Amino acid sequence: MVVRGQKLAYQWINNEPRNAGKPVIVFLHEGLGCMKLWRDFPHSLCKSTGFRGLMYDRYGYGESEKIKEPRENDFLYHEAASVLPELLDKLDISEPVMLFGHSDGGTIALIFGALYPSRTAAIVAEASHIFMEPVTIRGIKQALHEYKNNGLRERLQKYHGDNTDSMFYSWANVWTSEETAGWSIELILPEITSPVLAIQGENDNYGTTVQTETITSHIKGRGIKLHIPDCGHIPHHEQRETVLRHTERFFTGQEILWSRPATVQ
Repeated sequence: MVVRGQKLAYQWINNEPRNAGKPVIVFLHEGLGCMKLWRDFPHSLCKSTGFRGLMYDRYGYGESEKIKEPRENDFLYHEAASVLPELLDKLDISEPVMLFGHSDGGTIALIFGALYPSRTAAIVAEASHIFMEPVTIRGIKQALHEYKNNGLRERLQKYHGDNTDSMFYSWANVWTSEETAGWSIELILPEITSPVLAIQGENDNYGTTVQTETITSHIKGRGIKLHIPDCGHIPHHEQRETVLRHTERFFTGQEILWSRPATVQ
């Protein structure tokens, strides 16, 4: 499908005729991710909730069109303000959607929720970025080292193919640029009226629980924090059952009975 002049790959989950009219969960991948790197997590969540799901590779990622230019430091805003709404329109999704965003995808979900509150039913923001922290820059520089020296390039190439180098360096270069040092979306958080489940691994090498604290204290909608011990940057893989359980309850609106080891406030 062509969106904003660029070819994007997408995939439906549970979109059989018998599920017509059921809620849609849109999965927004991380800064080095793509549809395939979700593995079967979206399918498991859609099965447990009974909802439909939509995944897509953003421009420059996975099976979508190769990026040809440097990323601007407002690229996440562009994805939320322009790309995602057009994609939903072209797929005839007019009802409010539920968003599950990981890392950069979580930030896109929050921006979309702020800009389009009437189109947003609920948001799960997992390891998302609200502003830059020192740990964020250290994590990106470590990723650069791993990419050049320790096989990260080869691991990513299995998922991104010929897009790998352009995808990686357009991501790393924009986040380590001087122009991005003061980047923040904190000022638009009060525009979010939908409920938000903000998930953070306590050992995340890209961010801290300050991110979730800021999200839940600034939005107008109900904010729930889920802090997971012994967990890094990818909670939906590292602590899969915890994330599945809490996300299912959050999205389906069931009474939420929180328990350790996750810390929820």
